[in-house]
Amino acid sequence: MSISSKIIIRCLAVLFCSSLAITKANAEEEVEDFFSKSPAELAAIPVTIATGTPKPIFQSAAVTSVITAEQIKSMGATELHEVLETVPGVHASLQQNTYDYSYSIRGIRNTQNSQVLMLLNGTRITTPFQGTLMTGTELPIDAIQRVEVIRGPGSALHGADAFAGVINIITKNAKDINGAALGARAGDHSTQSGWGQYGAQWAGWDVAASLQYQHTAGEGGRIVNADAQSGFDRLFGTHASHAPGALNTRYEIFNGHLNLQRKHWNIGFWAFNTINSGTRGGAAGALDPKGSGNGEQYLGDVQFSTEDWRENWELTAHLSYLQTDAQGKFQLFPDNALLPIGSDGNINVSSSSSLVAFPDGMILNLGRTEKIPSLELSSIYKGLDHHLLRFGAGFRYEEITPTDSRNFGYGAPLPPVVDGRLTNGTGTSFAYLPNVHRTIWSLIAQDEWQLADNWRLTAGIRYDQYSDFGGTANPRVALVWDINKQITSKILYGRAFRAPNFAEQFTQNNPVVLGNKDLNPEIINTYEWALDYRPFSSLRTAVNVYYYQIHNLISAVPEPGRLINIYQNSGDQNGYGTEFEWNWQWSEQWNVKGNYAWQHAINEVTNQQVAVVPEHHVYVAFQWQFMPNWHFQPQLNWIGGRNPLPGDNQKLNDYETIDFTLRGKKLFGHLNLAASLRNAFDTKYYEPAAPLPQNLPMPGRSFYLEASVNF
Repeated sequence: MSISSKIIIRCLAVLFCSSLAITKANAEEEVEDFFSKSPAELAAIPVTIATGTPKPIFQSAAVTSVITAEQIKSMGATELHEVLETVPGVHASLQQNTYDYSYSIRGIRNTQNSQVLMLLNGTRITTPFQGTLMTGTELPIDAIQRVEVIRGPGSALHGADAFAGVINIITKNAKDINGAALGARAGDHSTQSGWGQYGAQWAGWDVAASLQYQHTAGEGGRIVNADAQSGFDRLFGTHASHAPGALNTRYEIFNGHLNLQRKHWNIGFWAFNTINSGTRGGAAGALDPKGSGNGEQYLGDVQFSTEDWRENWELTAHLSYLQTDAQGKFQLFPDNALLPIGSDGNINVSSSSSLVAFPDGMILNLGRTEKIPSLELSSIYKGLDHHLLRFGAGFRYEEITPTDSRNFGYGAPLPPVVDGRLTNGTGTSFAYLPNVHRTIWSLIAQDEWQLADNWRLTAGIRYDQYSDFGGTANPRVALVWDINKQITSKILYGRAFRAPNFAEQFTQNNPVVLGNKDLNPEIINTYEWALDYRPFSSLRTAVNVYYYQIHNLISAVPEPGRLINIYQNSGDQNGYGTEFEWNWQWSEQWNVKGNYAWQHAINEVTNQQVAVVPEHHVYVAFQWQFMPNWHFQPQLNWIGGRNPLPGDNQKLNDYETIDFTLRGKKLFGHLNLAASLRNAFDTKYYEPAAPLPQNLPMPGRSFYLEASVNF
């Protein structure tokens, strides 16, 4: 047994033994049960993500999952991707170039993660550059009250990019915090985290504030044996590559939330900063220990709503402004690299290229500022018996301003030796992207019709008009039947779209891929049947089957006669599958929950199964409340049936990870303690990384201790 394993086991033993003394001292105190909500009560949590009006999960007009703050704590998750990996049909992998986390839902995935819409308290936080979160965003979970997930289309309510699914992160308000809290966490790889939260009433307002800090030096055990520079070293007899070497996974983040609420008002502010983040596997697939990324993301939103202004009318106005500022300093290839350069100054492996030495490395500094103001107006009319009518209109403006400086790629051959001095191409045709913007107008109509006491029909449509590619209409229909008090059945249809992002439309001066301003949106039609069965308050099961058809998939396609790719609407995808989930509290001390997802997705162009996404996914968690204040949860994630990327001969093996989390709460009335062992058996598993000659190693075993105090 290794020294680190012995330390971990001893720490767990110390915590366990301490719990005996603490629990004995507090044996007569009133404590909240870890299983304070039964499986049936969890299924009855109201959600608004499906229709905009609150409905219990089992009656919502979509296949919906909710993960509560208590469940997040129990599983030991510290980042959002760990939470989402427990949702049926959702798998967290990595984007190909940025190595940020990417979420596939039901076998639907692209390299940019732009087929899943991300919301924060109901407000869009995906950005137009790639249709995803800002590069380098690692969302901590300490301020999250719950996460709502739609598996399936959501464009009829949410618009663009609610394609494979919708993820809504809901943060804690004043009532959730109810006082003050301070916490700290420390673990392997010099990982530290601290947070403070405050919630109270002030001058007639409910005020909630939270601030989180998180830092890691990166996991040195994630070794890459060969990278993109290794191939050039073999060709030209150089020794520039940093491989074998570790991925550069360090990061430092600040995450802050402020929320003010009173009768008609809900005002929020979010700030997220990432400082000196590592470049993971390198922007060009060559290990880059010198590179770094910095980013700032700010969201302000104001919502005014009233139920008593006009009889039978509820009116809401929602104004928001999102801005991101991201800067990356990349050493694409290391010091002393010898590279083949074409007549345009970019890498070109053709026979006409010339060898150029880069004693200070090939350097690229990129940045971008994105500004997205939006306004949404909605109304609900309750004046018709058995009908709840929703009408809405919206406007959104998307703008990006890039910066670009580099020591290569300015439309002319390079000299035999290029040093580290950079040329600023910002605002020229040699920048990676021009300054671009677009406007989006939208209209929504929806009817929730109570056909009978146990039948509800939801029908709606949303129309979006884009200034670049035109308009698209997306309808949905959902029929929900409460067969009896224990069984609910749903039949669902929805159409959704994904708008082409700015990278796909306007990328320029890139030796690998160019943009295409004539792209059309991707379209998906999905058909679903779902059954929710709650035979006892202690048991809930749910199953669904689905089928979808995707048209106009956007991908990079080789340009005939040129050694380059261009983004095109190039294919279709069909898929079908099933998801089964259960939650059983078989005694006051024991609970078992989990899910199984199976999908079969086919790319109609290649007639092959879609690469990278798992065909099978199993999640199982046991919860043991072995003493009034203490809770222990082991959990397993098993991923199977992934196909490699086209042209990649490296097999993606099946794998399982097992985590253990021990948590005690309200010790001495205010103290909370936790210890968690992640990937306890140090499973070696990999995600594909096209720029790297080998697949990307994922995190190994890690351990953390946590303490927090509530006042």
